[in-house]
Amino acid sequence: MDAGGGKKGGVKSDINVTPMVDIVLVLLIIFIVITPAVNSSVKLPLAKHSPKAEKNKDEKYLTLLFQSKRNDKYEVIGPGPILIDDKDAKDLTFFINNEGQRQQLEDFVNRNVSMLSQKVVFVKADADLPFKYINELFQVCRKGGADEASIVTSEDKDVKEGSK
Repeated sequence: MDAGGGKKGGVKSDINVTPMVDIVLVLLIIFIVITPAVNSSVKLPLAKHSPKAEKNKDEKYLTLLFQSKRNDKYEVIGPGPILIDDKDAKDLTFFINNEGQRQQLEDFVNRNVSMLSQKVVFVKADADLPFKYINELFQVCRKGGADEASIVTSEDKDVKEGSK
């Protein structure tokens, strides 16, 4: 018995949709099973960003400037000096790769942060300085008594120009 309308003994060109329906049903079952697991995933709090930093003008903060050491071709070859961003402390310079000066920096951070209501240290680092050096500075700040160490970034010039 031939269900098709072609010549007797000819080739049928009808598409067999049964395997496709089987695959679609299996995928539907997989998605039904996985969807509740995705909805019960861990929710992480996201940081709230604002266009400008909200600083209390009366609050004092410790800010460190972390420069990079460069060769003749202006390529970064390592960490440079760490300066204090304060007009009264321009002569203070520390080097993180010197163990004695690292301890002096830790003591300096401890003395200065202990007088602040919020024990926060801000770091202004060169943009092309590898993060491993900045992380070392963060660890020194934490050992020095800082509750938090943050990188200070500059605003994008395009955003500033667009808002005029």
